[in-house]
Amino acid sequence: MTLNLSAIRRQFPSLDRPAIFFDNPGGTQIAKPSLDRITRYLLESNANHEGAFETSKKSDAVLDEAHAAMADFYNASSPEEIVFGNNMTTLTLHMSRSLSRDWKAGDEIVVTRLDHDANVTPWTLAAQDRGATVTWIDFDVEDGTLKMDQLEKALERKPKLVAVGYASNSLGTINPVAKIVRMAHEAGALVYVDAVQYAPHGPIDVQKLDCDFLVSSAYKYLDA
Repeated sequence: MTLNLSAIRRQFPSLDRPAIFFDNPGGTQIAKPSLDRITRYLLESNANHEGAFETSKKSDAVLDEAHAAMADFYNASSPEEIVFGNNMTTLTLHMSRSLSRDWKAGDEIVVTRLDHDANVTPWTLAAQDRGATVTWIDFDVEDGTLKMDQLEKALERKPKLVAVGYASNSLGTINPVAKIVRMAHEAGALVYVDAVQYAPHGPIDVQKLDCDFLVSSAYKYLDA
């Protein structure tokens, strides 16, 4: 299947400029139909939720539709599993503060050197505050893959959490997330998956992955 790149680029007004900067973590550009839909929402149904007035009911309907659409996108078992936030980094910061409330001095968490900082620093800061130990999983510099033997050894110490990326933002490495989740759960650890770089490129089935948390950016589709 051949993609018409010119037609696709025309859907993104922000690309209509003489210079394009390839800053992958800098944010997702928005397609024109999505921009139009945002404008329509602000004009027709911008209101506080769960009110008795018309625009509030319209706003609730839009939000319900969005939750259902994302549940379908990730194959979540229910729209109630979907949570929206400012961005992946902010959501992860909030989650790190919530989950770390149960950590104690001497507990351990696992992060990787293949991950974007948004799935590392929130956890290391939380560990620092709670006196928990951070174990780093390195990657093979020759092929860009995680050193699974290091992860296996780290899991022997029964960590509280494993934070891992679905795909690397710098190398494009796709990690064996399903295997990592299975290994971590067998060790009694929660798994937090950063799917920001993978979600636009491949299917995600959170029920099959069985991960505890999966986060991504708010991707904008070509159909309004």
